[in-house]
Amino acid sequence: MTATASPAIGSVQLVTEPAVPWLSLLQPSMAGGHLQSASNGAQFSRVVRAVGVDAAHWAVEIGQQAAERVTAQIPGHVSDGGFDVLRMGTESTTMQLLMTLAGDELDAPVTSDSLGGIPDFVRRGVSLDELLRGIQLGHSVIAAAFLAECARLGDAGHRHEQMRTLSQQTFAFFDAFSTQMATSYREEQIRWTQSEAASRLTIVQEIVRGHDQPLEVTSRHLRYDLTRTHLALVVWSSARTLDADQDALHEAACELLRQAGCQQKLVLSVSLGVVWAWATPKADGKELGKRLAAASLPADVHAVFGVPGRGVGGFRTSHEDAQAAFTLRSQKPGDQAVTPYGDLDLLSLLLADPDRALRFARRELGELSAYEPNVVELRRTLAVYLEEGGSPQGAAQRLKISRNTVSYRVRRAEEILGRGLGVRRQHLQAALVILEECLREPPAKA
Repeated sequence: MTATASPAIGSVQLVTEPAVPWLSLLQPSMAGGHLQSASNGAQFSRVVRAVGVDAAHWAVEIGQQAAERVTAQIPGHVSDGGFDVLRMGTESTTMQLLMTLAGDELDAPVTSDSLGGIPDFVRRGVSLDELLRGIQLGHSVIAAAFLAECARLGDAGHRHEQMRTLSQQTFAFFDAFSTQMATSYREEQIRWTQSEAASRLTIVQEIVRGHDQPLEVTSRHLRYDLTRTHLALVVWSSARTLDADQDALHEAACELLRQAGCQQKLVLSVSLGVVWAWATPKADGKELGKRLAAASLPADVHAVFGVPGRGVGGFRTSHEDAQAAFTLRSQKPGDQAVTPYGDLDLLSLLLADPDRALRFARRELGELSAYEPNVVELRRTLAVYLEEGGSPQGAAQRLKISRNTVSYRVRRAEEILGRGLGVRRQHLQAALVILEECLREPPAKA
């Protein structure tokens, strides 16, 4: 089949009839079929109308694979917990290309989902070269997926022609996509570098990296006295996508500090759905910490805070504490809206190297690290039992089960471990905490 072309949009020749006839036969893998779409619902529906629901889910899976490849090879492309933002872009790109090949007329190769991530890239200092390398890597994954499907589904008599048409259309699409993204990046970079927010964030980033600035000048520029005592916070939206309202998040952080009461505050947006903040206690930092822990936040907003410190050094170390707590809580939010670093300090140290920590936990627990429901139950009962100082009654009250059930489970856990709980007790407790934090869901079965 030979595709006919409509007038070009940018440098993309958009087809008016399918470039390849097998697009509606695309299907996701069994695991991919359960992925939730990250792009907007209107685009997903448009793909369904163009090529069917199975092909739409295939595009979701390929977008996920492209995002994973970019994250693995160019880590700076993704901010803490911001993988879904990248996936939104790679998925929408896959869908745009799919509709282009299906002959759908598009206004432009780049969607709002892809463009929406550019301000975050600029704010975090991701260079244009890094952006384009990530785009190129993602596109290579997407193109390879289409070509592999052409080899699998294409009619043998027309496969060579379909491969050629597919390659031409894909190259033209990606060329126009990269050009538009680069143009938008440069425009946003100019806007950002001319803003006061960029100047203040740059100064703060230099301080937290250990590059001290002249205190008087820096304090005046930040409108925040760096010579005093500081308590640092990280406040974030659970959405962590383009749906996150950055202004509303900034206001929530300011309101949190107002509720707690403070003499001065500094609040800065650093990435999509995340703000950094510092505050100076009116009295001592412990009192401010208590007020913060008791403060309320909107349902989709979370916060952590570090240990107070004085001067530039305290400004930096309190932020390091808050950032470490954020790394843990952004992946697995707790019941508290506002969490102090002191609740997570040991866990943060234990998980400084997650891979090694997980290997340690599995070695320490042996068969007690299994994922069978009854073993998980034993493990959780044992953890509570140890936290209660070896009190069956205390563990029973917390777990809302009988004391005899606690005693039975503890004995069974000892049998699986092959030793008493007094042997390497601290190692055992650390292993239980690590496994609970690292493995929130069982690994997929092969």
